[in-house]
Amino acid sequence: MAIVSALLTLASCAPQAFLIKPEMRAASKSGLNFNGKSMAVVYITDDDKRDDTFNSYLASGFAAKLEEDYFGGAQAIELFKMPYEKGADITSRDTLVSLVMQSGRDVVFLFDRPEIGDPQVGDPMKVLGKQMPADSSYNSAVTIPFTTKVYVYDSMDKEDKVYGFTGSRKIITDVFSNGKTDKSVLKKKVWNDIGKAAEMAGSAAANSFLSTWKQDEFLVIYYDGAERAWNKGAEYAYDFKWKEAIEQWMTLLQSNGKEKKACAAYNIALGCFMCGQPDLALEWLDRSDSYEPVSLSKSLRIKIKQYTGKE
Repeated sequence: MAIVSALLTLASCAPQAFLIKPEMRAASKSGLNFNGKSMAVVYITDDDKRDDTFNSYLASGFAAKLEEDYFGGAQAIELFKMPYEKGADITSRDTLVSLVMQSGRDVVFLFDRPEIGDPQVGDPMKVLGKQMPADSSYNSAVTIPFTTKVYVYDSMDKEDKVYGFTGSRKIITDVFSNGKTDKSVLKKKVWNDIGKAAEMAGSAAANSFLSTWKQDEFLVIYYDGAERAWNKGAEYAYDFKWKEAIEQWMTLLQSNGKEKKACAAYNIALGCFMCGQPDLALEWLDRSDSYEPVSLSKSLRIKIKQYTGKE
């Protein structure tokens, strides 16, 4: 009986683990992985004010959509202009690397000059339901076909190359008139208020670069019957309250014994990764390994690199 009790006591001091299955942000539909990376959007400008206006709004809508997905709507993606130079190869790696260096961002999206087709103006329709000025009492739907090319360079991608994407779309916007204005005039007038439609087109163009999601499995370490922070940290992790869990695990770094410190650092690494800080997570794994190698450390390190495209 005494032997059995001793064995149970020893087992309670050993590290244990439980499984969590969170939904994880994965690579985009384009195949490129932008998780945890900073971004910039650059668009080409030239002497054509119509193209410049269209491209600026297109790039703005594109950036806003990426910010919504990757940064919770915070304004984290800066827009830059790049003057058109005849004969310059904007698709070259050197060009994109230069833009990465100038912007200080990990990833650069470069919008080429758009190819805009001839606007098609629909017949004027009387505006119903509200009072409008006489010169705006009729509405004509205008359809504008366009083709845009986007070049992407990810300085952290192991392929180290420029990716090119081409998309053709049609945007539809409204032009108001007195119902008698010639369509050739309306074709020119449409460019006075193209911003919202172009931004929506840019937002749609970003869909291929938004992250996808998949369920994955991770292990959280705890010591049953040991310091209270192990159980509290485990409870928070189970509820995906990672900041609170990290606070508990940080207190355990003062523990006696390299094994417990290593396990606490591993948990902190996992928490940092779940909070969207992969680089910090890798630093904590390094710290964990410096105390004492934890068997789970290698697999977590591999997953972090897979999710961030750093493998």
